[in-house]
Amino acid sequence: MKHIAFVSLGCDKNLVDSEIALGKLVSSGYNSFASLEEAQFLILNTCAFIDDARRETEEWIKKFVFLKKKDPHKVLVIMGCYVERFREKLPSLYPDVDYWIGVNDFPNIVEILENDECKDSPRLFINGSPFLYDHRTERLLTTPSHYAYIKIAEGCSNRCSFCVIPFIRGPLRSRPWETIVKEALNLVEMGVREIILVAQDLSSYGLDLYHRRNLPLLLKKLGENLPSSVWLRLLYLSPYGLDDQLLEAVVSTRQVVKYLDIPLQHIDSRILRSMNRPFSRAQIEEKFLRIREFIPGVFLRTTFMVGFPGEDEEAFAELLDFVTRFRFERMGAFTYSPEADTPAYALGKGVEKAVKRERYQTLMCLQEQIMGEFHRGLVGKTVEVILDEGPQGGRKRYFWGRTYGGAPQVDCRTKVWVTGEKRFVPGMIVRVKIRKSSAYELEGEIV
Repeated sequence: MKHIAFVSLGCDKNLVDSEIALGKLVSSGYNSFASLEEAQFLILNTCAFIDDARRETEEWIKKFVFLKKKDPHKVLVIMGCYVERFREKLPSLYPDVDYWIGVNDFPNIVEILENDECKDSPRLFINGSPFLYDHRTERLLTTPSHYAYIKIAEGCSNRCSFCVIPFIRGPLRSRPWETIVKEALNLVEMGVREIILVAQDLSSYGLDLYHRRNLPLLLKKLGENLPSSVWLRLLYLSPYGLDDQLLEAVVSTRQVVKYLDIPLQHIDSRILRSMNRPFSRAQIEEKFLRIREFIPGVFLRTTFMVGFPGEDEEAFAELLDFVTRFRFERMGAFTYSPEADTPAYALGKGVEKAVKRERYQTLMCLQEQIMGEFHRGLVGKTVEVILDEGPQGGRKRYFWGRTYGGAPQVDCRTKVWVTGEKRFVPGMIVRVKIRKSSAYELEGEIV
């Protein structure tokens, strides 16, 4: 038996790659899953976006190496962004690793493992042609059975000065809309109730393939082909393509939930220029007010970076002012990490670590207050919730779920109490009257 253990790090786009690699392995007989200690093949899909991601990757590699020293028969396979980014130094840095596989080579994982010619050192595979999967590609879903991700494009051409993604993943490569629709239909046939479209920048979809931003067309085609009860969620959109045509498509496509994730990174115009993000605060505010006007009840999610080079007290105060005034329903933040392969690296290390941490905590405390107030406004209202986990409890049963304003793993949960004898299962979309709230949780009962 070919016992495997698979660990996937990083974002949901990386998770899709992991599911494709697993699909290739399982369809070729690597179908016995085991613990790290028992598995013959240890496979790690890595992330290398910022310092924290690199450190997590390296801790996992060290753990794999430790297990191999205890059992030399284990085969260690490291794939993904970390491999692509640090390709030159890895074989000598971690000689116990058997295979290093880049972001375009992982679909050949079975051939690599079973080809005797590949067993000679060095076992570094980073020269594959740019890979883009379609609806026929083997894939083993690892998410709960009621939701799944579809990666509609690979790479990015935006060239933000702090970002290593174009260096690692290459320029934007969009999938034809026909294959995306077919994949979505396949998922629905498997029982998926929530389909989450992901890319580095959804709003740039189609620029390479159709020479125009074609997300509105894709949403239209998905709306025409999918059952009306399916949820469609969009992750992630840059501000560049947020025009009236896209907003009209979001409103007119019944399946698209009123939730838009639009990472802004900052709001100070000077910092945005240094980030190579060509928008001013006034332009961003105009776009976001337009979204609220077009889509009443929309949940807007964004992400901000603190501590970028040049962020003085005035720039940070402007960020706090913007967050206070605009009151995002959902928000995340992270501290700037200087990356050697980016233009921003030449600007220096940025703000001192202690100041960055303090600013991060200040920003997130402000957002916690905003979300707490927003959630109190939902008490007494009835909202749709998709059930994720459960039932739990004894005579009084409850599920954990999410409103349409919550993406899996990153946003607020809703505790849903169930009464009566009717059977509920994960994946069902139910109407819930909210009775209690906090900054990060809602609680209610099915009505």
